[in-house]
Amino acid sequence: MRKIFLLIIILISHFILSAQNLSAYLDYRNYFQAFDNGIEHQLEYLPVKSFKIGGAAIAYIDNTNELQVYADGQKFHQTYAGTLTYFMTDYLLAYRVGNVLSVFEKQNTQNLSYYCSVYEINDSLIGFFDDSNYNFSVYYKGNVTTLESSMLEPPKKIVSGSNTLAYVNQSNFFKIFYQGKTYTIDDIAPVAFAAGRDVVAYIDDYTQNFHLFYKGDTASIETFAPDSFKVGFGIMAYTDNLGNFRVFNDGATRRLLSYSPDFFKVKGNILLYAFGNNFNVFYKGEIFTIENYIPADYQIGNDGVAYIDVGGQLKLFQNGKTYTVSYEIINNYSLNGNVLTYSVGTNTTKFFWNGKNY
Repeated sequence: MRKIFLLIIILISHFILSAQNLSAYLDYRNYFQAFDNGIEHQLEYLPVKSFKIGGAAIAYIDNTNELQVYADGQKFHQTYAGTLTYFMTDYLLAYRVGNVLSVFEKQNTQNLSYYCSVYEINDSLIGFFDDSNYNFSVYYKGNVTTLESSMLEPPKKIVSGSNTLAYVNQSNFFKIFYQGKTYTIDDIAPVAFAAGRDVVAYIDDYTQNFHLFYKGDTASIETFAPDSFKVGFGIMAYTDNLGNFRVFNDGATRRLLSYSPDFFKVKGNILLYAFGNNFNVFYKGEIFTIENYIPADYQIGNDGVAYIDVGGQLKLFQNGKTYTVSYEIINNYSLNGNVLTYSVGTNTTKFFWNGKNY
């Protein structure tokens, strides 16, 4: 029994790790290549018209104008891409042809609505309004749940997080969908709200108090509205009305600075902030000073920050460690999940993943 349990844990861990290990590029011959867990695969020998990289798949429009998906080492044809718009997230591909909204996840394609005009897409869910039956629904983990039926109009505002959907309905009720359940939070729309993974922060319109919805529970955390706030994967950073810079993480709030930072940004598990000459990251409960200057060029991922240092070297802070990725002059770079893709020299594309270059 213990061996079976350990095997399950290993398989789950492998899925979590491999889900963010994709990248793609056009090589010097214009062949379309995918990087998948350290191995390159040629997907097309003719130039593609566009491509987008997600956490679990790569979507692209090929030379014949067809939408294709590369996932789990396989190619899946989707549809003709004549009037198509498509979106990649960490877990799914969503696309719309005309008014038909569809989703691809875990090798399965599902049509969500044939008459969709309003939709909101994030990592693992899609909120959408169906103009044919006036229902507002959410797609989450392969299932469609109707949140509001027979509406006279779409929700007034929809904000999605990685696994949360917060919205104001036609009657001004403020609601949150989380883990298959809908919570009615207030009977009046909030002044402002933002959604992340397991968390929704909002300022109510009665008292201007600052509230936090976290894993199904709601609490007031400040009696005055903050100057600004941003959310990520179970974290929320804000500057309170007295100028203190605070972060909510792992169910508790702590003060990081007794004054406002020069700027702060949140994405995934990363809280990046700067003050004076310090370039800092708050990551999984720890504070890391990456550099004693503010890089002019940087990109933020769910678990890392890539940047060009003062010497022109490409560096990456990831999972609590800082790596010098390349000493060569960088033409361009992009951070997708756990893979840092960069170009050097003449048409040479390289990858940094799992602590080493490919």
